[in-house]
Amino acid sequence: MVTYSRRFPGWADQVRAARNWMEDLLTTHDGFRVPEDTVASAVLLVSEAATNSIRYTASGRGGTFTVWLHLRRYRITIDVDDEGCPAGGTIPFIRPITPMAQHGRGITLIDYLATAWGPLPHPRTGVTFTLTWATKDTRAA
Repeated sequence: MVTYSRRFPGWADQVRAARNWMEDLLTTHDGFRVPEDTVASAVLLVSEAATNSIRYTASGRGGTFTVWLHLRRYRITIDVDDEGCPAGGTIPFIRPITPMAQHGRGITLIDYLATAWGPLPHPRTGVTFTLTWATKDTRAA
């Protein structure tokens, strides 16, 4: 397993930086190729988790968030650590949403696209998710 991590300032423009960093790692990693649809899902879910960190935790109030990529053949696990809530930690959960709602779909997307997901184990705060793909070797011929 190979692990990468990067800390980002808790500013809205850093969501794009986290997405770009994740895409670069997944498309340039040596040894095997991550399928394009898995890269796209990972980038989208990093964006959602980073946005939640900034919107709902102390990370967006002058703090930081950290993105971790744990990469192994046929499986990636991504953790997005945040700085928790000042009034006590909140656990990520699926919110009921309406078709016209402008917010609240991030964890729903993670739940739909990820093979598995959940809150990071105590004392860490944030979310972790895993994406897997078919065991067929996808190295370029």
